[in-house]
Amino acid sequence: MIRSMTGFGRAEGVVLGRESVVEARSVNNRYRDVIVRLPKSFGSLEEIIKKIAAEYVTRGRLEIFIQLGEAGERQKRLKLDLDLARTYKDLLLKLRDELNLAGELTLDRMAEYRDVIQYEEDETDLEEFMAALKPVVQEALDNLVKMRQTEGNALAEDFFSRLSDLSQRVAEISSRREVVLEETKAKLQARIETLTQGIELDEQRLAQEVAFLIDRGDITEELVRLASHLDQFRSHLETNDAVGRRLDFLLQEINREVNTIGSKSSDVNITRQVVDIKTELEKIREQVQNVE
Repeated sequence: MIRSMTGFGRAEGVVLGRESVVEARSVNNRYRDVIVRLPKSFGSLEEIIKKIAAEYVTRGRLEIFIQLGEAGERQKRLKLDLDLARTYKDLLLKLRDELNLAGELTLDRMAEYRDVIQYEEDETDLEEFMAALKPVVQEALDNLVKMRQTEGNALAEDFFSRLSDLSQRVAEISSRREVVLEETKAKLQARIETLTQGIELDEQRLAQEVAFLIDRGDITEELVRLASHLDQFRSHLETNDAVGRRLDFLLQEINREVNTIGSKSSDVNITRQVVDIKTELEKIREQVQNVE
């Protein structure tokens, strides 16, 4: 069955002593757009995670959020940046002397400046870390796909219901077509007889002209193509492939045939059916925008 492009998946795990949470959210997008948000020190893992995500998602904007806790067995150390402290000191003393300012430069004041004293962590083996994080990322993406599949099933049910209604309306137009052709032929003949009273006409040529006018209003070909497009739409709903773009294209073709039927026919009943079909197609088009 088809899948929706909207979904959410979450997974938790302990990765090399770190409590880790991975959340994946996806929304509509014409193409696949993967964004990974994780701590800056692990930024080099972004492309690897994007490649993993590409195995799960074909279309849609996907955001993956990775939260990492503190390393349980890794001790943070304080680090003093003496070069930076000296630079701060020199600049502050120069500022005091140049502007003739009062005040003393104390330890408390120096400790307030950013990055003079900072935390330093042991370096992490990123390759080892990614190997341990990968199952958690995959679990979150699995849960995302399950939700997209569930929503896709709901979309498919709605599509099948609407397609059934469309097919019924097309069948009603088709049954009305024969009646309209006979009515059109009778009206043309009556009008010709009225306009040509007392004038001898070539009966064969007259029949050809009547046939030509009737053929211009014949919607048989459009109805055949329309039924074919609806069948193709149904068959795509039952596949596991990413068919959103195909469905969108088919809707354009269906709409084209319906417009042609509307322009060819002057019958009130057929015109009413065409309006109802176009209204239903617009509802389907809105839903198709969410299909992967």
